[in-house]
Amino acid sequence: MQEVLQTVRITLSERSMLPPEGGIVIVAYSGGADSTALLHLLTQLQAEFSICVHAGHLHHGMRPEADADVAVCQEVCEMLGVPLRVERVNVPQLAKKHGLSLEEAGRSARYAFLERLADQLNAAAIATAHTRDDQIETILINLLRGTGPRGLCGMPYQRGRIIRPALDLTREQTHAYCAHHRLPTVFDSTNLDPHQLRRRIRAELVPLLRGLMPAFDRHLLHLADIIENEESWWDAFMRDLLHTLDEEKIPLRVFTQFHPAVQRRLLREWLRPILGALQLPSFEILEGIRRSAIWGEPSSWQLSEELRMVVTLEALTLRHDTEPTHAEPYAYPVLIGNPLIVPEVGMWLESQIIEGNSLSPMPSGEWEAVMDADALVGSLTVRPWRPGDRFQPLGMTESKKVSRIYIDRKLPLAQRALHPLLCDEAGVVWIPTYTISERARVSPNTRRILRVAFHRNALTPDSSD
Repeated sequence: MQEVLQTVRITLSERSMLPPEGGIVIVAYSGGADSTALLHLLTQLQAEFSICVHAGHLHHGMRPEADADVAVCQEVCEMLGVPLRVERVNVPQLAKKHGLSLEEAGRSARYAFLERLADQLNAAAIATAHTRDDQIETILINLLRGTGPRGLCGMPYQRGRIIRPALDLTREQTHAYCAHHRLPTVFDSTNLDPHQLRRRIRAELVPLLRGLMPAFDRHLLHLADIIENEESWWDAFMRDLLHTLDEEKIPLRVFTQFHPAVQRRLLREWLRPILGALQLPSFEILEGIRRSAIWGEPSSWQLSEELRMVVTLEALTLRHDTEPTHAEPYAYPVLIGNPLIVPEVGMWLESQIIEGNSLSPMPSGEWEAVMDADALVGSLTVRPWRPGDRFQPLGMTESKKVSRIYIDRKLPLAQRALHPLLCDEAGVVWIPTYTISERARVSPNTRRILRVAFHRNALTPDSSD
């Protein structure tokens, strides 16, 4: 197993992942084979790199075996003499609160925990155990979900104090390493979920691609390296450009003189320090803003609860408020299969028809729903609440006023005039963050399913399980 240790040693050294003086390194330790191998490997390199290894484990509050996982982590850390910090969080509750999928909420909670721990310990680095296989799967996930060049880079070896020393190892190597050193590991049963995209890519798509082209792995990672270098050049270019611009206003005459490639990147990088990488708008929203600007069409875009982008004939301006200048009503027709942008709420609607009665994958989050496509009446529209709107919630026998539902759910008054509803010609069929109409429910007799989802933020380019 010396080659595994040497690979990590070279990755740490050649990529200058650690400061010369060393310091505390926190390992994101789940108890799985990858993180167990990394924990053990870094303890072997403590003296060489002048580091002190700590471990951080987040209990997600999702699986019945999670308590047993903590016990295994404690056993291994005691054996290695590594301090372990365990924190518990209710990921399902976080997902519901913020309208995220369980995967997104779990990832956000993990990194928030690790960053807090690093601050407390004044750590030099946070080491995650992503492997070469994770990198390949991440690039494919980004490609399937929709991405720009940054997503094709996959996960960076280092971003801030997050480092990935195992990114040149394969999953087979980390598992063999644990077996060789007889290190106890745990298995996350959610990895067997057939609805999980990463699991399907791992079990179905990657073997297929390797069968078509045995060198597929190498070619994909070469592409990632090339794009990573080009993105580094773009990053330097954008930093220099942003230094010449106002933090909250870009004159339209300046914006429109740029090539579309620069316009798209400028919008994203202008917003990144304000919204953060996890809250950046999706391509659809940014492209809507860009086209509004170059076509000279005034518009207003809610980018977060606190930030609004206003496009006028003079400039693109950021406003730190929650209400638009004019909360005028809107109504947009839905063309199934075509993205529908709703500037007033800074979101876009994704819609598709699924033949048959399959709910795979199930809706995740409050901004996604499925319904019986043939139970809907006529054409579909996205619009806000109107006086007199009534709605029969799923599972109920009587209809209620939508205004009453808003009051019961304590939806702020300012949001009620903008909150998007999906309607057919007979009325409201879905109130996002609440439920669908009883008349649109999926039943054993359903032949076609309509899946709809509202999106605001772009998917993070380095998302992983």
